[in-house]
Amino acid sequence: MVTIDKLREEVKKRLSPNRFEHSERVADMSEKLSKIWNGDTTKLVYAAYLHDIARDMPTKELIKIVKENGYRIKKLEYAKPVLLHSLAGAIIAETIFGVNDQSILNAIRYHTTGRKGITVNEAIIYIADFTECGRNFKEASLVRKISFKNLKEAVLKETELNICFLMNKRKPIHPYCIEMFNDLLKSEIVQ
Repeated sequence: MVTIDKLREEVKKRLSPNRFEHSERVADMSEKLSKIWNGDTTKLVYAAYLHDIARDMPTKELIKIVKENGYRIKKLEYAKPVLLHSLAGAIIAETIFGVNDQSILNAIRYHTTGRKGITVNEAIIYIADFTECGRNFKEASLVRKISFKNLKEAVLKETELNICFLMNKRKPIHPYCIEMFNDLLKSEIVQ
């Protein structure tokens, strides 16, 4: 893997200015949360810079990347292809940026949906993406406050807010999100 500085330069070339600034803020929030929750800061910053590397790609490109790397696309992902940017991002992180650390790849892959058995690093990227300081809506502020006190409760609250938002709009909810929510209700802490 390249250094964080080199990674930052490479990511900056590939993202729009707004998307790159978001990634920088996610990296900053990830560092803050890492210090509180004993995350691996270096891995988190790496994941933060790469988490949206595929976010602005056209749908056809996302589908191509995912299929060419042997993944089956779920019906829900065909219906809402923006969900594929996290999996495509993990693939790009591995194949183009040479990331071979599974914990970084999983943090990128599950940053939008979470998953059953979510780890501390995955939870931090999931939360940081929602609460970075550029997110100024009241739900982000609420989850940000909770995240400095209780990581599990922050993940539950963010997920609850997302599920309610989607239900109110009668939009499908990714099964990974529901599985994570149910799993965390039974767990003492984020693993």
